Amino acid sequence: MTTLDAWLYGTLVAKVSSQRTRAELTFTAEALERWGLNSAVLSGLLPLSRTSPPPARATAWLAGLLPEGRARTRLAADAGVDPDDPVGFLSVYGRDTAGALVLVPEGQDPEPPGTLTLVTDAQIAQLLREARSRGAVDQLTSVAGVETKIVLTRTPDGWASPVGRPPSTHIVKLGRPTDSAAADLIDTEAAALDLARHCGLTTVTATITSFAGERAIVVERYDRIRNADGTVSRIHQEDGAQVLGLDTRDPERKFQWGRALPSLRSVARVLVAMGVSRPVGLLALTTFNLAIGNTDAHAKNISVVHHPDGSTRLAPAYDVAMHRHHPQAGNRFAMDVNGESDMTRISADDLIAEGRAWGLSVRDATRTVRDTLERLDDAMATIDRSAHPGVGATAWSTVRERTHQLLVQAPASPTTSRRAGRSAAVRREPKGTPGGGRFAPGA
Repeated sequence: MTTLDAWLYGTLVAKVSSQRTRAELTFTAEALERWGLNSAVLSGLLPLSRTSPPPARATAWLAGLLPEGRARTRLAADAGVDPDDPVGFLSVYGRDTAGALVLVPEGQDPEPPGTLTLVTDAQIAQLLREARSRGAVDQLTSVAGVETKIVLTRTPDGWASPVGRPPSTHIVKLGRPTDSAAADLIDTEAAALDLARHCGLTTVTATITSFAGERAIVVERYDRIRNADGTVSRIHQEDGAQVLGLDTRDPERKFQWGRALPSLRSVARVLVAMGVSRPVGLLALTTFNLAIGNTDAHAKNISVVHHPDGSTRLAPAYDVAMHRHHPQAGNRFAMDVNGESDMTRISADDLIAEGRAWGLSVRDATRTVRDTLERLDDAMATIDRSAHPGVGATAWSTVRERTHQLLVQAPASPTTSRRAGRSAAVRREPKGTPGGGRFAPGA
C-alpha cells in the first residue's frame, strides 16, 4: 500500500493511501484546527471532516491532478506505476501539481532543496520536441490536460526547468503543425486571453514565442505568485470536473454532451455552496466563451481558487480560444446554456435564463450579460491586432459578428427574457466593474 502526505499552505492536510487504484483520504487534526470542520480549502468535493470521504470521491479528485491520454500513460510507464492509480502516480509526480497541494511519500520533507536548471532556447525546443514525440516529458510534475506541454520557471537570469520541488511559473504549449487545420490555435488562445483581460475576466498573460524554431505559447500560471523577495508561492485551485467528482479518464467526460453532469448549473451550485454568493463571474465567462466561439469551455477549463484563509473565488479565465472560424469547427457548446447546446441557437435570452436558474436576479443576469458583451465589443475595437499576427481576418470577423448578434439580442431596458418567461426592470448601468462580472476576489 502506498501512503502519501498531502501538504497545503504549510500544513499537513491529509494522509492519502491506495489499494490498487482506489484512494483513501484521512484529514489531519492540524488541518481541522487551522481551517475548521467542513472547510472547502482543499476542495468543495472533499470538505474537511473527521471521517474519511467516500473513496470514489477521493480517487476521482486526485485523478483530476493527472495529465490525460498519452501523457499519463507515458509518464506512468517511466515511473513504473499504473496510470489508473492516482496515488501511485502522484507518489512520483505530486510535488508540483495544479494548485498548491504538495504530495510526498509519507514522512518525506515537502520542501526539500530543489533544482532550477537554466535552459537555453535550444534546450527548451528539445524539451518540446521530446514532449511531442513521447506525449510528455519527465519534469517530476503533474499538469492536467491533453495538449503537449512543458513547465518552466522564469528567473532573473532567464528560463529554468524546475525539477522536483521548485514551483513552475509558466506552462509552455507547443503549436500545431503549420499544415494543421487548427494551426492558429495557440495564436487565437493568446488573442482570446488578451480580449479577456480587456473584459476584466482574467489576469493571465500569454505570448507566442519561437524556441529555436519550435513555435509555442507561453502562459503565465495564475496559481503561482511571485513574492517581494523573488520567491514563488503556490495558490491552491481545483477545476470544475474535480469539484463535481467526475472521472475524466475518458477525456469526453469533461463535456456535458447530453449528460446531467457536468453542467453550468452544477458548477454554479458548488460555487454558491463554497461561499461565492453571486456567481455572476461564471455567467460573464460563459457569455465571453460563447461570443468568441470557444467550443472547448468544458468543466476542466473552469476552476476555483482556494486561498490560505479558506475563502474561495472563481479562477481567472484560462485556456480560452477562438474555434468557430475553422471550416471544420462544430457548433456544439461544451456545456448547455438554458438547455441548448447548439452555439448558433444560444441567445442572450438563454444566457440570462441560465443565470436565473442559478439563483441570480433578472437584473444581475441581464446586466452581467450585457456588460460582458459591451466590454468584448469595445475590446474588439481597440485591441492591437498587429500583436497577434497569427490570427487571421476570418477569426476576428467571426468573433465580432457573433458579439454584435448577441448584443442586439441583449436587453438594455425593462424587458421580458423570452426563454426565461420572466420580466423585470433592468436599469442600464454605467461602464465600470459589473457586479462580479470582472475577475475580482469573490467573483
